[in-house]
Amino acid sequence: MARASPARWTPRARERATTARASTLATRASRTPRLARASGASNDDDADEKASDAARAARGVDASIEALRSSAVARVEEMLTADDGVRRELERAKAAAKEVAAREVDKAAETERKRVEEAYEKTRGMASNVQSRAVMAAEEAVALKASAVAAAEAKMKAAEEAREALRRELEREDASGGKWADASVNEEAEKMESAKAAVVAGAGGTLLATPLALSQGGGLVSLGVVAASCAVFGVTYRYAVRRDLGNNELKGGVVGAFGLARGLSAADVYLRAAAVNGDADFAAYAQAALLAGQGVLTYAFAAVALEQAFARGFLKPFGTASEETER
Repeated sequence: MARASPARWTPRARERATTARASTLATRASRTPRLARASGASNDDDADEKASDAARAARGVDASIEALRSSAVARVEEMLTADDGVRRELERAKAAAKEVAAREVDKAAETERKRVEEAYEKTRGMASNVQSRAVMAAEEAVALKASAVAAAEAKMKAAEEAREALRRELEREDASGGKWADASVNEEAEKMESAKAAVVAGAGGTLLATPLALSQGGGLVSLGVVAASCAVFGVTYRYAVRRDLGNNELKGGVVGAFGLARGLSAADVYLRAAAVNGDADFAAYAQAALLAGQGVLTYAFAAVALEQAFARGFLKPFGTASEETER
């Protein structure tokens, strides 16, 4: 770049140049008297004077350097201000520098933002996992507690129902004297009817079963046993059937239970005796079957006698006598 001529200098630049030349001339003038005085002084004074001169010379050099620097700066500023092309280049350089700096700042900000986002996502993922595990554990604990509460409630409900049922049962027993579920049962009237049932069943069963007993060689003892067992059957039959007089299955079950118990026991005794005597043949088994059938027929005859008594009104089913007594 060509140096500007003094004619194009600004007043400020000319003033700075004049000041610099005056400083240089003053420095040169100050050196001449010091050299003249130095020739007539002693050696010690010469040394001190030389040291002082050196210090002053150094200060003068520093001042000259500062003046030159200031002048150079002023000239550069003047050149930059005076030349439009340089000024535009400088402005473009500044703009480019600002743009580069802005891009670097944006890049650094973007990098930092990504780093922060990654750290945030990682932290959030860890927190989410921890929270999920905590939620699952809490849900499992709640489910276990709920099931335990439900089981406890079910047990309490069952216990309450059992206690209520027991309370009702106790109340019924207290109301009926603790023997009958129906408080309206008149025990004296029912005992009377049971005695009548025993007489009817014992007499009817014995009368109808006498030919069978005599055919088997039985005597009075055998007839007495038949009468006693039929009497017990009559009482049981009345309590079992109650008012279900049309329930033939129930009636047949009672007759079969008594008849098979008596008949099979008699058949078993007969077969044991035949085996001991060595007579366990077909005839022995036929006789045992006849004894079993005789036992069933005996109680069937007693049941027929009881049914006739019920039908004729001589004997009342269980519960009917109590109702008639209350009336």
